[in-house]
Amino acid sequence: MKNLILSFLNDIKKNYKTLILAFLVAFGFWVVASIQVFPTIDKDISGINIETQLTEYMVQNNLEIVTGVSELASIKIEGRRYEISDLTSDDFFASVDLSDVRSAGTYTLPITVSSKTTDTDYTFLKTEPRAVTLTIDEIISKEFQLTGTAPDISLPESYYADSVTAEPASVTLTGSAETLNSITHIEARSTYHGEISESHRTGSELYVYGANGVRITADDIQFSTNNVSVNISILKQKELPLKLSIVGYPSNFDISSLKYEILPNTITIAAPDDTIDSLSELNIGTVDISDIQLNRNSVIPIVLPEGYKNLSGNNNARIEWDLENYGTVDIAVNLTEAKINISNPPDNYDVSLITNELQLKVIGPSSRIMGLSASDMTVNVNLLGVTLHEGSQDVSVTIQTRGTRQQYWISGEYKVTINVVPKEHGQTSGESE
Repeated sequence: MKNLILSFLNDIKKNYKTLILAFLVAFGFWVVASIQVFPTIDKDISGINIETQLTEYMVQNNLEIVTGVSELASIKIEGRRYEISDLTSDDFFASVDLSDVRSAGTYTLPITVSSKTTDTDYTFLKTEPRAVTLTIDEIISKEFQLTGTAPDISLPESYYADSVTAEPASVTLTGSAETLNSITHIEARSTYHGEISESHRTGSELYVYGANGVRITADDIQFSTNNVSVNISILKQKELPLKLSIVGYPSNFDISSLKYEILPNTITIAAPDDTIDSLSELNIGTVDISDIQLNRNSVIPIVLPEGYKNLSGNNNARIEWDLENYGTVDIAVNLTEAKINISNPPDNYDVSLITNELQLKVIGPSSRIMGLSASDMTVNVNLLGVTLHEGSQDVSVTIQTRGTRQQYWISGEYKVTINVVPKEHGQTSGESE
């Protein structure tokens, strides 16, 4: 056996050229036979991309394909072996005609497969799938205001969260018109958890809501930015009693005799810093004593410095005057007989009174004002700082009452008319030519 094998191998070595030639001749006969016996073959080709070219109408009306474009087409073709055996999916393209798409909706459209080459002869036998279902939607962009929230923070006692705002204050969403039109508001929710006692700027997570507070989580919504900060403004709060200042009363008036009540008597305010710690009361303003009337309360607006906040919500304070057993009396003061002081007249003018009488209204305890007369009043005309001009003009006067620790006052404002005449050249106050 060994000798037989060695003899065979030696024959091959001696005749290898003849064997190769015989193989080639046999292969050629096989090819010719294949072409003659099997002139055509079938071939399956898969993985052909389906192209969807938007029409001009769709572009102009913001219509886009949102689902159905991920499928691949497969075909079966028939042709001569030597022509189609090397064809692959790269030699074909599949397309969908979108010319019938005129609005948002779901469309089932046929697939057309074409060859990229023109010199190959074959026949299409089958296309799978024969049609594709596409979802067409109107894609728009819409701007929404952001509402800042911080639900997971806590505050120490006497601290107040003034405002929670988002930065930027708005965001633009791009997506389905139907989805975007159903959005009612967007919340920028702070990611901060825990106690804070000073203003903070934190990161946020955006929550989109529709009707009835239902959260919308559509994956096809695109945000112009997800980098939104939440600014949490923290103020320090304190309850303070209200205080009132009374002005315009004469030096001989007993201010402690005038009783009143401020309503509300306290309010709670918040401040952006620790200055509130040094406040023990809040002065809401002044009331001129001449403005106080019987059976009439006063109202003063409560105005706080910039940055402060009125947590009580009282925009005005009502002053209820305790004027029980008070009355009014009208006194006619004859200026030709009464005590009149004209002070600080300018050197270059002569000033004289034109008004002859003043009707004064006096308010005070009834027991104290019944015996008052014009002799208890002094009319003061102070021209300091008054711009005078030749002729007649009105100037304000003050009324001084006689006595000490008086408990009544002159109600209202009063003026007299004076006559102003320029002095002749060389004449000074107290001289005449």
